[in-house]
Amino acid sequence: MNGKELKQARVQLFRDAANFKKTERIPHFANVVTWKVFDAGYTLDQAMTNFDVLEDTVVKFLDRYPVDGLMDVGIRNQFTVTEAFGEGGYYYYNQEVVGIHDHAHCTVETLQEYLDDPAKYAWEVILPKKYGASWDEKGFDVWKKTFAEYMRYTKYILHMAGITGKQYGLPSLSPNNPMSGAIVLGIEELFSNLLGIQQLSVAMRRSPDKIEAFINRWDAERITPAIEKIKNGKGPNYKYCFDSSILMLSHNVMNKKQFERFYWPHLKELLDAYAEKGMNIRIFTEGSILRFAEYFKDYPKGTLTFHIEQDDPFAFREALPNVCIMGGLTTELLSNGTPEECVAYTKRLCDELGRDGGFILSEGKMLSYRNDAKRENYKAVCDFVSNYKL
Repeated sequence: MNGKELKQARVQLFRDAANFKKTERIPHFANVVTWKVFDAGYTLDQAMTNFDVLEDTVVKFLDRYPVDGLMDVGIRNQFTVTEAFGEGGYYYYNQEVVGIHDHAHCTVETLQEYLDDPAKYAWEVILPKKYGASWDEKGFDVWKKTFAEYMRYTKYILHMAGITGKQYGLPSLSPNNPMSGAIVLGIEELFSNLLGIQQLSVAMRRSPDKIEAFINRWDAERITPAIEKIKNGKGPNYKYCFDSSILMLSHNVMNKKQFERFYWPHLKELLDAYAEKGMNIRIFTEGSILRFAEYFKDYPKGTLTFHIEQDDPFAFREALPNVCIMGGLTTELLSNGTPEECVAYTKRLCDELGRDGGFILSEGKMLSYRNDAKRENYKAVCDFVSNYKL
């Protein structure tokens, strides 16, 4: 098959697995980010601002490991753009780590100010805070240089799409447009960007009405239009493996009462819309989701695919037999086990979870650090699952 044919075949393989259809083999989605930089013989400081190096890491990875999908195709970190803008900011990297300094864009008291005019708030509050004294010193030349780097980064994204899609036949997981599939609920925006873990945790107890007001307005302005588009749309989009991808992370700091107030009503409305149209949504659940399993047990097969991080996949299947499982491989096994142990466990995952569909092999945690996996272990798993017939 050529790249285009292979890409479509893989989309169908992911779709069939998510819809609990028996497949000839189990699809493998590589939840791999910066680990492939180390595997290709580089350090992060050599790769993060060098598009040629990043491309080389992706090509070497895809030449070495027969996978059906890849989380990061070398386009995840825009350090060329941020560094062109000068010192300051939240993100950093060194030889071994890409990180983010703890920060929050808002306080509980400024959330409505942010919603009233996000652009004004960004220009007058977020950016001056982010760049400090250097913010007022950034002249036309800095902006011109930054825009040029942004355009170069955009061209690189398109270039990598051509390599991974046309040459290697890798499909895209889901649309990345908020009106088409990449949706961020208000509670997750609060958790990851606007308030952060500490502020949100405290505010859910001390200022629940303010949190609820923000979520209701955020979702009314951003999520409700997306839901209406889903309801008025044509249904599944077979250009992608899934019709949507969302991230669940903030549930890890909630009890059930908080989940029912701040999270579930908005998530349920979204999931119901996808179920009504026969569409499938991938939910990457960082942390554990099993204690909230009861909320998802009534959705029909083919609606939900949970990409699980810390939950045991066999316990997950018992609790939610209607939900497709994506994951199963742990960094503990890939880094500390032997190739034989890794293959044996992969075979068990395929046999017990995937013989009648409903399972996609992946790594629970993003492979990011040098010691997240041994090359011989990862190679053994990839070779096995790509050739194992159910």
